[in-house]
Amino acid sequence: MQPKLRLVLGLAVGVGIGFAVVKDMDWGSLSAAFNEFPVRYMLLSLAIFALATAMRAYRWQVLFIKRSVPLHRLLLVQNIGIGLNSVSPIRVISEVTQFFLLTLRYRVRGEEVAATLGVQRVLDFVIAAILLGLGVMVLPSLKGFIPYVIGAVVLALVSVLAVPAVIWFGSRPGLTHLQLLASTSSSLQGLIQARLRLAWSFLLTMGYWLLLGLSAWVLAYGMDIDISPMVATLLVIGTLTFVALVPSLPASVGTFEFAVFYLLTTIGVGDGDALGFALVIHAILFLPPILISIMAFATWAITGRRHNIAADLLSSEPATVKPPLD
Repeated sequence: MQPKLRLVLGLAVGVGIGFAVVKDMDWGSLSAAFNEFPVRYMLLSLAIFALATAMRAYRWQVLFIKRSVPLHRLLLVQNIGIGLNSVSPIRVISEVTQFFLLTLRYRVRGEEVAATLGVQRVLDFVIAAILLGLGVMVLPSLKGFIPYVIGAVVLALVSVLAVPAVIWFGSRPGLTHLQLLASTSSSLQGLIQARLRLAWSFLLTMGYWLLLGLSAWVLAYGMDIDISPMVATLLVIGTLTFVALVPSLPASVGTFEFAVFYLLTTIGVGDGDALGFALVIHAILFLPPILISIMAFATWAITGRRHNIAADLLSSEPATVKPPLD
């Protein structure tokens, strides 16, 4: 979808969804939800989210077979990509940013980066579909999650089928001149054969999503919202699946709140509590990567400028002339 068209659709959807949420909103109940706001639970929720983010970066590191990329570097690149993706109307900019940062700035082989990014995305979609499906089967009362289950299953199937498709196209004789495609195909084949790494990465992906659910549950508990950790996990997965499928404003403003609000009110949570929780969990999940990306680019800009100034000074410094020996 064209970025301008997506932005226009996102604006229309965001405004429409925002109107649907606020038209019957009891603003007094929202104000009550923030009275004596549990800051310590919010900080604990944020800490768990940070742990989940680190686990996600480690999951990525596990997938590099030929070269071990430092965890702190993957963590930084991952957050920069997610942060830029959140504020961009083009929702695939995350992988593009991560690819170019690792290949151009940190000199990692492009085929390894492309293969690991693709497998990560497949694992995320598959785990999300599995958890949503199991959750709805275990808790039949969560009928409101069924559209999200369908969307997650479709994304999982498409992503799984994309892997053999890339391998097949990359091995075609007529396409061997496309070096990145051919080398990525080879890297994907190597990853598929590394079953122990795939299994470990699968478990880490599961842990990542469960930690996100725990982060949401801790915040809900602090705000006196009576939901189970399983429901909190399904809430996060369902909402992120929804905002990935529906055109929305940057950072999914409005769309994210609507999804959380709709799902919570469906299971009996009050309007004020549901919207208050949606606003806070949205900030916890989206703001840290955005802030990290801003700080990273600002730091690189400052250090790059200092480097250029130092180089100019060195180039303009007159050469010293040694006195002749007696």
